[in-house]
Amino acid sequence: MKLNRKSIYILLIVVLLAGLLVHNINSSGTDNSRRVKENLQITETISIGTIGDDAARKIELFQPTADYIAGKLSDNETTYKGKVVIVKTLDNLSDLLKEQKLDLFVESPLTTTVIANKSGSVPFLRRWKDGIEKYHSVFIVRKNSSISTVDDLKGKNVVFEDPASTSGYLLPKAYLRQKGYSLNLSTGENNIGYVFSGSDDNTPLWVIEGKADAGVISDIDYEKLPDIQKSQLRIIDSTIDLPRHVVSRRSDLDPVMAGKIRQILLDMDKDPGGIVIMNDFEKTKKYDEITQDEMDNIKKIFNSLE
Repeated sequence: MKLNRKSIYILLIVVLLAGLLVHNINSSGTDNSRRVKENLQITETISIGTIGDDAARKIELFQPTADYIAGKLSDNETTYKGKVVIVKTLDNLSDLLKEQKLDLFVESPLTTTVIANKSGSVPFLRRWKDGIEKYHSVFIVRKNSSISTVDDLKGKNVVFEDPASTSGYLLPKAYLRQKGYSLNLSTGENNIGYVFSGSDDNTPLWVIEGKADAGVISDIDYEKLPDIQKSQLRIIDSTIDLPRHVVSRRSDLDPVMAGKIRQILLDMDKDPGGIVIMNDFEKTKKYDEITQDEMDNIKKIFNSLE
């Protein structure tokens, strides 16, 4: 059959309209598929915390690490958001772990053990804070003091940092107890009295100013003291070394999730972006495994505190 020009035009228009209809159907199907996929995307939160008074400053320090972990955990099905939780006390942090409102926390080793005892949390990595693997406490006195060893502290008063500090209270307290000394808030003839300075900066000043007979700070903080302060002090004793900082998780965190987080942190020092974040996080050098011997030492010290 021979088509005239008008019929050909009509046929072309029909073909074009049919093509547009098919394209719109396909586009609509793709859009709908994308919308369904977006609706199925799950958003979860991964939270990390610590103890501190200056919450704003702590959040600023911890947030990039929380975001880094969240970014590495995210995939096509689940988007993770990093959240930082700062609390004021050991009990606050322990309660959040038990209530599943906190997934991870980073603290000094003995503080970590106290929290683990209260909440069942699990320590699993060391954090090289300030680029340092381990640290210990040192007992300091004025340079002209008659005190030469910790045995001379009986009947004297010692200034510690605060009740949650490993190097500034818990570790030296355990050390003194292991030597058979009792500590009391009031100084007596047969015991060692103590007070809290509130910060590791105050402790050496209180000793220099005569507000206390002796003080305890970490070896790291002692080395950072200005020469004018260090020249007025001397070290009379020191404790054993402990890991600088410890990363822990809540006990009921999904094992697969816990394994992923562990590997993310272990690999962080191999990632240029991770290295930048760690350096900004109090000059963290890396995360590595905590050994059983280290955990045994920490538990032994903890047991002497009870």
